[in-house]
Amino acid sequence: MAKVLGHKAIGWGDAAVDGLLNGVLAGLAMGLYLAASALLWGDAPATVLARFDPSAQPSPVVGTLLHLAVSGVYGALFGIIWEFAGRSRVNVRAWMGGLAYGLLLLAIAATAITSGATWLKAIPFIHVTVAHIIYGLALGYLTGRGKNGARS
Repeated sequence: MAKVLGHKAIGWGDAAVDGLLNGVLAGLAMGLYLAASALLWGDAPATVLARFDPSAQPSPVVGTLLHLAVSGVYGALFGIIWEFAGRSRVNVRAWMGGLAYGLLLLAIAATAITSGATWLKAIPFIHVTVAHIIYGLALGYLTGRGKNGARS
């Protein structure tokens, strides 16, 4: 079943694909922030990105790809939720929804940190917080922009 927003018919499949792509882009913004801010606390950007690789021999490339994959999955979930919440008609609401979603993901990350995710403990929590805010705002912006027809 599809809804019509402006001149576009959007269904759950389209919402999931849009969310996936938006999630990857938002994850890229988040990853760039974490890589750049690593310099503030004395880590190399590659070291921070390698922390997202859970293997015994972590690699920054694998860590980056895993981070973007997870970001895409979370983005697809957001896209589906947002589509069926029916609130994506106004850009400001998409920003707020994205921010709330980013903060929800932060709460999940904080739970993982307290329950023993040592790879996350190595990143100062203020930067984990800012990174999730960036992810949520970027995801909300991209979602709202797409729904309002700014994208072809």
